[in-house]
Amino acid sequence: MRAEDLLSGVAKRLTRLYTGAMRFLYACIVTAAALTAGARSGAAQLPDSARVPTAAFVGRMISSLDSTPVRSADIRLVFVDSVKQLRDRNGHDSLDVFADSSRTRVTATDASGAFAIRRLPAGRYLFHIRRIGYEPLQGALVVDTGTISATIRLQVISRVLAKVVVTETSVDKVKERLDRYGFVDRSRQGLAATFVERAEILRAKRQNIGELLSTYGIYDGNIMLDRMPFDYESVKDYPAELVIGIEIYRHSRPTEFNGTRSGANILSPGGQAASMRPLVVIWSFIP
Repeated sequence: MRAEDLLSGVAKRLTRLYTGAMRFLYACIVTAAALTAGARSGAAQLPDSARVPTAAFVGRMISSLDSTPVRSADIRLVFVDSVKQLRDRNGHDSLDVFADSSRTRVTATDASGAFAIRRLPAGRYLFHIRRIGYEPLQGALVVDTGTISATIRLQVISRVLAKVVVTETSVDKVKERLDRYGFVDRSRQGLAATFVERAEILRAKRQNIGELLSTYGIYDGNIMLDRMPFDYESVKDYPAELVIGIEIYRHSRPTEFNGTRSGANILSPGGQAASMRPLVVIWSFIP
């Protein structure tokens, strides 16, 4: 075989190999692009429940009298599940609002009057603002994915008191309020629970509920603040100075805090983990 023919055969084989390799590489590139596009498409189609909420309600609370900061004002946002328009017999329109108390968020203003509630799911909320010495404030709030910032002026309550006749040497307002909540009766019933009174809370000198509960080994659990359900993360920064009593149920609970059911047990959803989650009932000064 001549050298020219041999070189020509080798060149043809190399050409075929190069062409095959380029086709394989192109196929890999196309496949990778398709997978990337599919992944992006899948991410775009994630359900709303899988997305982290980005809305926030932030601002500052000041006195209408002299614009000084209002410290330790209680702020609660209640998620509005649905609204139904009704009409009474006289033809007057009204709204029937269905609120989801399990999605309530709570916070309190700091020493500068500032507050912030972040990671709010988009939707409509009812807000309630309370502070002793100021007129209660309530209204509606609509959030999407952004931040709503507001400076809120609370009206100072100024009243001329009628003549006061002292019939008792002193009145324990905290005990009176706890008695109305049933705290005192439950603490005397010998329930398998821990009852923390106001005096003990003051001696602990904690800044917030998270620090206060850690004293009793509580870092998670089902939380009820003034009979409204919350998750631990949403109340852990609530000021301890606003708390007047705490009830901790580790194994069982009164039916008044759990409908007609007793506490979670090993057969409940979540099994052993659910049965170990304590119920913490917190009472505050806020009516």
